[in-house]
Amino acid sequence: MDNLELIKDLQNDMPESIAAIGYGSGVFKQTGYDKNEKPDKDIILVVEDFKQFLIDDYKMNPNHFSDDFNPNILYMKKEKDKFYNNLGCLKFYKDNIRFKLMIISKEALDFDLRTWKHFGMAGRLTKPILYDNIPEELETSIKKNRQNALITTLLYLKDRNITPNRFYKTLAKLTYMNDFRTILPGEKKTKSSDIVDGAFEEFHKIYKENEIINLEHEIAINNLPIEYINELPTNLKQAIYNGLKINHAYQITKNDAEKISNIIEKYIKDTNFINSIYLALSSSATLGAKESVRHGIAKVKKHFSR
Repeated sequence: MDNLELIKDLQNDMPESIAAIGYGSGVFKQTGYDKNEKPDKDIILVVEDFKQFLIDDYKMNPNHFSDDFNPNILYMKKEKDKFYNNLGCLKFYKDNIRFKLMIISKEALDFDLRTWKHFGMAGRLTKPILYDNIPEELETSIKKNRQNALITTLLYLKDRNITPNRFYKTLAKLTYMNDFRTILPGEKKTKSSDIVDGAFEEFHKIYKENEIINLEHEIAINNLPIEYINELPTNLKQAIYNGLKINHAYQITKNDAEKISNIIEKYIKDTNFINSIYLALSSSATLGAKESVRHGIAKVKKHFSR
């Protein structure tokens, strides 16, 4: 089976979900892996009710959960945080293939795409993804999220001349800037470059046709799209307004390019650092403590074996 068939087959063996989206090195070619390495098949599974989905899956597929997983955690009363309490991770084998699923409620995903408050899932969806038959509303949100990533990357780079290769690597890097895993041994420091080098044409399919910048030729001309700042996700837009000490988009000029770039860098770094820690904690709740520790040790061993 190809990757799309694998994703559909897995989705059919689990409780009902809204969408299944493949991403990462197990779905798209990525440099930096040797021929013997088999990356996990990473899938984002969008569901209506996060906890109910896990409760149902635990009944249907207990093998999706680690031996030390405590099912009582699924029945605990919801806390105030609507994002991390509606997001979790599962890792398991199916037909000798290791899957890693990020389960997220539609409400939590919509919130992240709209605001970039956490950028945890929105960042993943800026890169190549594989899906079929997802709701039109979600597909529209994903396309809008990619335009936001394009605008943010151009504002962050602030240069006049940009090669598509540099543009894509910078865009991919946004997801990893100051992620605490990149500070520790285990996560490759060349992750963003490896992603683009392995899937350059996939990035080109996504971003070459847009109304903001010409990515068809070797050199792209950055027109510094300050007029699009007001369309950016709400939290990033507000950070730019606050940093420039303004209230309206029309007050922004091209002379603010350096300040805007610095504001974006600080916002993404601060957001990624906090999100990566909370995401790890959120994932450990569904993975179980032992599996989380095993995963961390495996990454460190891989780092030192290179």
